[in-house]
Amino acid sequence: MQSNPGQEWPSAVLAFDTSAYTTSVAAVREDGSVLAEERRLLDVKKGDRGLRQSQAFFQHMANLPGLTSAVCHQLKEQGTEICAVSASSKPRPEEGSYMPVFMAGLRTAECVASALRVPIYRFSHQEGHIAAVAGVLPQAQKSLAFHLSGGTSELLLLEGCTPVRITGGSKDLSFGQLIDRTGVAYGMSFPAGKRMDEAALEGMAEVPYHFSSRKRRVFEEPLLGPIYHNGTSVNLSGTETLCQKAARQELPLTKVAAELFFRIADVIVALVSEAARQEQVVQVILAGGVASSRFLRGQIRPALERRGLEVFFGDPALSSDNAVGTARLGMDAYLRDRAAKNQQYRNG
Repeated sequence: MQSNPGQEWPSAVLAFDTSAYTTSVAAVREDGSVLAEERRLLDVKKGDRGLRQSQAFFQHMANLPGLTSAVCHQLKEQGTEICAVSASSKPRPEEGSYMPVFMAGLRTAECVASALRVPIYRFSHQEGHIAAVAGVLPQAQKSLAFHLSGGTSELLLLEGCTPVRITGGSKDLSFGQLIDRTGVAYGMSFPAGKRMDEAALEGMAEVPYHFSSRKRRVFEEPLLGPIYHNGTSVNLSGTETLCQKAARQELPLTKVAAELFFRIADVIVALVSEAARQEQVVQVILAGGVASSRFLRGQIRPALERRGLEVFFGDPALSSDNAVGTARLGMDAYLRDRAAKNQQYRNG
């Protein structure tokens, strides 16, 4: 996919993300719009609650050739040239952050970049999640992001789209783990987020509640206990124990799922509100697979907006694991490097 001398072709950045449970390949234009995108969930044996890193790595390596070929074929049909490659190389933008699964996408990206003789850019999986949503975010000096996935549930202070530091979140399980493990306990395949979301939506009307004088939701027939938080931090292992008990007692799935999602929404609102107050910000991004939940979006957005916050979820399809955010970050880096080189050329 190389252009003829003197011929101008549209440019694209090709990106790879190999997370714990999804193989993703994507390409974006210079304006960040998506040219092509392919992804495949990894196979998890029914009843299991996840994969070992070695199992996930093997599946990624099996998935990558086909997904990469499909994306490159779409680029060729559009007459688009790959100008750079990017990859998610680690979970978080921190020194020492590491998971073997990300090496599958990174090594593939390095081979492609070397073959095409184009630059390669490396980012964290977390930054990619934020960038996938941040395209809808008006530029602000500071904002918050809540990365809600199966791997992490972290509240982050951002400068632009760059995480500066963690300001809160879960101290034990992630919200994604809580939801997935509850679904598996009820016989669902892993990951169970989508089916749990559907069950919660179905059971909304089955869970009566009212709001107290302090505007807190009070369940009239509770099946689970409250999710307690301290400032901007929360622990979820106790709630998981109650959900596992509910499954063993064969309590109705739709009612358990609805009450669980109500409680998750309420504690997310509380955590974000407190972090926004402490950090003096008004813009909030919610990213990650859990943020694609229709139930949670419907509860969280209006509650935070009533508190004077601007809430950004982005496209639900780009909330779950994908390589689009990583591609957008790569394109930004490529354009900056290109502008710097052009300036150096003009300066002689």
